[in-house]
Amino acid sequence: MPSVRDRDLPIASRENPHVRLAHSLLESSGRKKNAAFLVEGWRHVEGACALVTPLAIFHTEGFGRNSAAPRALLRRLATAGVPVRLVTEPIVNFLTDTVQPQGIVAVMPLPEPGTLLGGKGTELPITVILDGISDPGNAGTLIRVAAGVGAGVIATGDTADLWGPKVVRAGAGAHFLVPIRSHVPWKEIPALLPSGSRICLTDAHATGTFWDANLDGPVAIIVSNEARGPSTEARRSATDAVRIPLLAGESLNAAVAGSLVLYEVLRQRTTADSKPGTADRNSGASERRVVQGTRA
Repeated sequence: MPSVRDRDLPIASRENPHVRLAHSLLESSGRKKNAAFLVEGWRHVEGACALVTPLAIFHTEGFGRNSAAPRALLRRLATAGVPVRLVTEPIVNFLTDTVQPQGIVAVMPLPEPGTLLGGKGTELPITVILDGISDPGNAGTLIRVAAGVGAGVIATGDTADLWGPKVVRAGAGAHFLVPIRSHVPWKEIPALLPSGSRICLTDAHATGTFWDANLDGPVAIIVSNEARGPSTEARRSATDAVRIPLLAGESLNAAVAGSLVLYEVLRQRTTADSKPGTADRNSGASERRVVQGTRA
């Protein structure tokens, strides 16, 4: 039986069962098995805990030493019955993949696919489909953009795991605001979209530009890997295709490209004059072309 003094000592062993379980969440298989994922860093953990009750907290002795807010959060969570575990700095390092961890890691519950954390089911008229987006930074940024425009997110099987630590950090809290489905086979995607959704491919070889397309109504925007371009399945599934004009260079970063098109979708829904082709392009004589039903 451990003494009170022993219980006050920080966990220092990687073999501790709570530590081992949390460490397993660094891998996709561990997240799937335990229906949980990790959030690291004070601001990210603070934001997450404001929306969802964590399953557990790991923190170092020095965490929050010079600030009242982190200490207050730990007290509030402990009072609410959340396991708040004091660990050594090497253990926090063991639970993160960052170079300089901030001394706190939260274990959060994975939501059911397509629902918001907290169990609220959501069907949104805008969807972004991540087609082979392997870079975690791009994937996380696109989740942030999806939150900004009110879109759901679906990721294909060759996209980075959207609940991985690097993607969660890049998402900067957006994972808690967006319904997400990760590792979805292409054949299953159409059935997951709202009824009547058009599927719009962003492709450098498309005829019409994204600002000329009618993106009103239920629509899914495919954002593909910038190096490989759209996958065969994406081209096969698309009902529409648009391009982003470039005056120089071959392509845009995937997150930038997706952001441009998704905010055009939002513009068409929110501005008074939202018909295709009304965006200011500094050229009143530009030809108006509405892309409907074209395939890249």
